[in-house]
Amino acid sequence: MVYYICENNNCSHLLNNMEMVMPTELEIWNLFWLASLSNAVYFAGLAFLLWVSFRAANMVGDSDNLIGKILVTIFCLVIVFNMNFNGATAEWVVNGTAGVFSAIQAQGVEISSGAQTLIDASEPGREFNLVPDVLTTIFLLVVLGMQMSSIWMKK
Repeated sequence: MVYYICENNNCSHLLNNMEMVMPTELEIWNLFWLASLSNAVYFAGLAFLLWVSFRAANMVGDSDNLIGKILVTIFCLVIVFNMNFNGATAEWVVNGTAGVFSAIQAQGVEISSGAQTLIDASEPGREFNLVPDVLTTIFLLVVLGMQMSSIWMKK
């Protein structure tokens, strides 16, 4: 079993509980792509549920069923929140990976230009943050506006 330890820009892992070994760049990239693929599958599910939410919003918007409108509104809000969470998770994975690259670089390990680019293009070690950037905020508000107008405005 392998245990990873990162403290004060010092990243290493315990191999067989015996010796300290620094993770290789390949191991870090592999974990990064594994997390990215998991997040992509999550996004694909959300894209389908977003389509379902638009269909439900259109269907309930044509009716006078107040309970249905309220339930579909809650469903749409949950989907938009999860899309925001998915984006925040992707950013967190990038920042965490860049943080590990920064830590091993600080220990004198030479990293590739791709790893250096990731460090330069992100905020290494930044904590998880649910506040989206401006473009994502606009996108999510437009999606929410389209859904809510389909539900609550007269056609």
